[in-house]
This record gives sequence, C-alpha cells and structure tokens, in this order.
Amino acid sequence: MIPRFLFPFLPYRSLFFPFLVLSAITVPCWLVFRLYRLRTHGHRLSFHREILLLIFVVYLSGLAGATLLPNHNSRLAAEAAVGIDLHPNLASLTCSSATLPSGSTAQAFCVRNARGNVMLFFPLGILLPLVWRRLRFWRGLQIAIALSSSIELVQYLSRTWINRTADVNDVILNVLGAGLGLALVFLLRLRRGTRPAVPRA
Repeated sequence: MIPRFLFPFLPYRSLFFPFLVLSAITVPCWLVFRLYRLRTHGHRLSFHREILLLIFVVYLSGLAGATLLPNHNSRLAAEAAVGIDLHPNLASLTCSSATLPSGSTAQAFCVRNARGNVMLFFPLGILLPLVWRRLRFWRGLQIAIALSSSIELVQYLSRTWINRTADVNDVILNVLGAGLGLALVFLLRLRRGTRPAVPRA
C-alpha cells in the first residue's frame, strides 16, 4: 500500500527511470573526477561539502531526465502545441480558463505541469546557496532564469526528436520554484543570525 504523502508524486513516476539511468552514469563519473581532483591538487577533504556537491549532481541528473528526455505526457503536449510560446499566459499559469473546465483531463494535466515546474526548481533554490555560501539571492534567481531558459531553448531546438515544447510560462514557474527555495534558505539564515560572506575585492 502506497503512503498517502506519496500520492502527489504519483503523476511524475514516469520520470523515475530516466533519473535512475542518468544518475547511474553521472554519479560514478563525478566521484572519479572529485577523487582525481582531490589527489592531484592536494585539497583538504570536506565530507560535508562533498555530500552537498554529490546531492547537487544527483539533482542535476534528475533535472536533465525530467526536462530533456521524451515521455508520454510530453508527447501529448507537443502534439497539441506549435513548438514555442513566448507569451506569458495567466490562465496557463493558474490553470483557470474557460477551455479548462473543472475536473477535466486538460485541467488535471495543466495542474500537474504547473506544480511539477515549480517543484522541479525548488531544490535548486535550496542547493545553490548551500553549495555556494557567498551566493546572493538575486544572483541565485539569475542562475535559475539562465538554466530554465537554456532548457527551454534546448527543448525547442530538439523538439523534433524529444517531442518537447518551449514555453515561457515554464520559465516563470521554474523561477518561482527556485525563488521559494532561495527564500526559505535565506529566511532560515536570517533567523539564525548568519549571512553569506561578502567576497573580498
């Protein structure tokens, strides 16, 4: 029997296999790279930082699997779209439209897509300031914008074989998720009375 707290994640279960495959490739490569770098450059081993970097690599593997590999849902969306949408759409962001009647399959897909895009970048907002402690909030948002825009660009350029569509609304939702993660980390830091170190000139 599946625990109730896992129910919201069930619509995204098709992403688990690509995530496992990419992680099985990237994690060993990353570990070999880090061991080589530590041995050749003589850096002191920080177990805490190495764990954070490994988690970040695993997250990026999951992000690539979720956004750059085709799946059944992405093919259905691609067939109904024109390939790229550069106009922000409030109805698409909120899934409230006359063309999306309550309880319909279209609205359910819209909700899953919107929720998934926010959740997808929420860990990025948490991990960025943990991996780079000097990172500022706005720089973290800029990284999220650049990463999300790059993903959409790759989806557009390779849409003929991965069946993906590029949508500016996805970028907005991704950045919203990253912003929530960043805000959480920075609020916790303020509560603890710690601030990121200011880089020296």
